[in-house]
Amino acid sequence: MRIALVTEQFSPADEPAARVTREVTTRLVADGHDVVVFACGRGQATFHGARMFWASRMTPVSAVREAMALSRPDVCHLVDPHRLGMKAAEAAERLGIPTVVLGPRGWAPGVDPADHHPGLRDEALHARWARAHAPDGGQLVAGYFGPLTKRNVLGRLATVARLPGVRLLAVGEGPGAEQLRSAGAKVVPHASGVERARCLATVDVLLQPRKRETCSPVVLEALASGVPVVAYAAGTAADVVRHERTGLLVPTERGGRAFARHVARLAASPDLRHVLSTGARESVADRTWDQAVRELVDVHYAAALPATTSGQLAAQRLP
Repeated sequence: MRIALVTEQFSPADEPAARVTREVTTRLVADGHDVVVFACGRGQATFHGARMFWASRMTPVSAVREAMALSRPDVCHLVDPHRLGMKAAEAAERLGIPTVVLGPRGWAPGVDPADHHPGLRDEALHARWARAHAPDGGQLVAGYFGPLTKRNVLGRLATVARLPGVRLLAVGEGPGAEQLRSAGAKVVPHASGVERARCLATVDVLLQPRKRETCSPVVLEALASGVPVVAYAAGTAADVVRHERTGLLVPTERGGRAFARHVARLAASPDLRHVLSTGARESVADRTWDQAVRELVDVHYAAALPATTSGQLAAQRLP
């Protein structure tokens, strides 16, 4: 199948939409699909065998349409669409190419259980973060993994950082790093691969303080690591976190103080943390990235294709 993936974010790689696009692209190419990625910014001409089309805010629809006409995709998947996504949607419509836009209730990202599991937890590292040997030690380590840029997200995180008995660990970069340090947080600017997975498995709870997060792989990675999640009931978290079974969900109409109260509840109850942690890994055991991408192709992409095209592609897969 020829597939166009359209994303506003392809770098930095820790942005949720960028991570989803990279994971999906890698597996689609590995499965033999012809993939072109339309992304904002500048960069290399290819990514893991997929062709890249780089755009900016000033790129006209005509240029996007021309590039899409040259790649001739069977389907165009808009990942978390904004400006570029709207241009690609218009171009695809003019060319008669079916488009797919999936909300979190329609499709969830995957996770690789071999890369994210409780065995990566580092007790010595946790003791340092929790200040286990300090007078106020033994703190709950609450982790946030993502960019430190959005003011409302930083405000919620700072409120958590000031909770008694809680140490905030923020893994990410951005202008808000100093604000969080001033509130008492530990900020780790760079962590990737195994180091990032180790950090994630070592926190006591993952925080997802964004209210409008369409795709968030880190939520599934935390659950696979046996780490419960405190999140707003939106996006990926609303779809995969089970309230009081694998995490705590905060109504989206509530503010930062309500979010912090849910974190404080976990800090005050080791028994609740144990219950949530036990259920976390089991809840995502059947949601690998391979399964998630297979669902994209066999269910969502196939449903968008005309019946004749879908039948032809199915025939090509027969032995």
